[in-house]
Amino acid sequence: MKQAKVLNEKQLRKVLKQIRLYNNHQRNRLTICLTYYGGLRIGEVASLKWADVLNTDFSIKDEIVLKAELTKSKTTQRIFVSKKLNFEIKMFLFFYKKKFHSINLVAPLIRTQKNTSFSANSLCQLINLLYDRCNLQTATSHSGRRSFITALANKSINAKVIQQLARHQHLNTTQRYIEVNDEQMKIAVDLV
Repeated sequence: MKQAKVLNEKQLRKVLKQIRLYNNHQRNRLTICLTYYGGLRIGEVASLKWADVLNTDFSIKDEIVLKAELTKSKTTQRIFVSKKLNFEIKMFLFFYKKKFHSINLVAPLIRTQKNTSFSANSLCQLINLLYDRCNLQTATSHSGRRSFITALANKSINAKVIQQLARHQHLNTTQRYIEVNDEQMKIAVDLV
């Protein structure tokens, strides 16, 4: 199994621009943004309902609460919604309401063309295909999550905070997600 490529902001913008050429680009954009800006696993994205991201007045929640049965650790977990992720959800909500005229809060947030829930595997395959179409063959459905964690580390966020945001039980798991490159090391030594 190939290790997921970490995407920088420039590569993310390229992907988001490129996927506009394909069907269901609004849905696909939100899927990628949920992994990149929220650090969600693709199976967690597939399980989201509108009620997980919207309040009953259809405003966007500040936190997404993942039920224990839907998480890898089998514990209830919280995802903080950043300004960028809030914007992406808001854009998808605007598109969705315009197209379908209403929101069923218990319906899947990310739906197939047949208007059903994605399985984690089918959504993973779709995102991998989109990355391939963008000439990012080493990117996978896990790239957004790895990028989220690496971006936090590159901004000197405390490792324990990153661990909590990544929802890892062990810090060494979080550390395996962080990519280090020559440019980062050059910047680091200049700080001394």
